[in-house]
Amino acid sequence: MVQKQGQTTALPGVFSTLSAGFELTTRYLWLMLLPAALDFFLWIGPRLSFRTLLQGLITTSVAQLPADVLTIDVAPLMEAAGRINHFAYLSVSLLGVPTLMAGPIPDKTPIAPAVIDGGGLGAWLGLLVLFTLVGLLLTAIFYNLIAYALRRAMAAPLPPFGPSRFVSRTIHTWLRLVGLLALLLVLVLVITIPVALLAGFLTLLSQTFGVFVMFGAFVLILWLIMFLSYTPQGMLLNPRPFFTVVVDSVRLFQRNLPTAMGLLAVVVVVRQLLSFILLRADSGTWVTAINILAHAYIATALTVALFIFYRDRFVAALRSTSPAGEEPVKQ
Repeated sequence: MVQKQGQTTALPGVFSTLSAGFELTTRYLWLMLLPAALDFFLWIGPRLSFRTLLQGLITTSVAQLPADVLTIDVAPLMEAAGRINHFAYLSVSLLGVPTLMAGPIPDKTPIAPAVIDGGGLGAWLGLLVLFTLVGLLLTAIFYNLIAYALRRAMAAPLPPFGPSRFVSRTIHTWLRLVGLLALLLVLVLVITIPVALLAGFLTLLSQTFGVFVMFGAFVLILWLIMFLSYTPQGMLLNPRPFFTVVVDSVRLFQRNLPTAMGLLAVVVVVRQLLSFILLRADSGTWVTAINILAHAYIATALTVALFIFYRDRFVAALRSTSPAGEEPVKQ
């Protein structure tokens, strides 16, 4: 930690933070229960399908292509449309509870799950919004459990933590996460709409210019996501108002750019590689349950590491500027 007296102790690096995340998860194994439960539901629970809707949209889109356009093989798209379990929206991209079964459904399962026909476009949009909100609520529960485990691991005494307090904190976190997702969507639209118009105009002059502008927008959105990547942790560990938390989280990422990007890259790569390996090893038997538990443990530990990274950096920043040594995680 950074001390006021000018003496500096090095903050934990990427691998030390990851090690602390695995250590805390091993100490509180119940942290992995929610990711595991959601994965089991997506694996052998009922499946929500919009096969008819998606296949109809694919057929209509292909039929409207000009005749001189290269013929598209729609068979893989049709197959993929039938393999999507739309209950997977409960694991919100970038923010949600980490799951192994959020992608295409496995070819084989030990039991045949029921398939629910979702209906038309209106039903799909409505359920997308509903499941996203429910998924953010699950995320709020998951994050609050992690924050509680972090507080329990501290030597300082804790305030009483009953069910009513946990529910209140969860609702508060859920509203913050909904606001964060809305802010991210607005910022993405602010970038993509003008860029799409500009790219369309430049394409009339040169297709290369149009592609270059769209690629620039993609890179800008990627940087935006990276700069906001530690904001969910701030929603739990930083008691300040919403927009102040967003600014603090962006500054934290900027001031610790090499380590913050390094940890984020490790977390993303490990998650993707882990999912790829475990899904490739899926045998369609009950052995898959072991894969789900392994994924829940490792993914939870990686998420905990992000919280520990934020806590260490934010507390160090407070101690370097506040003589009172304000503590952000004892709420």
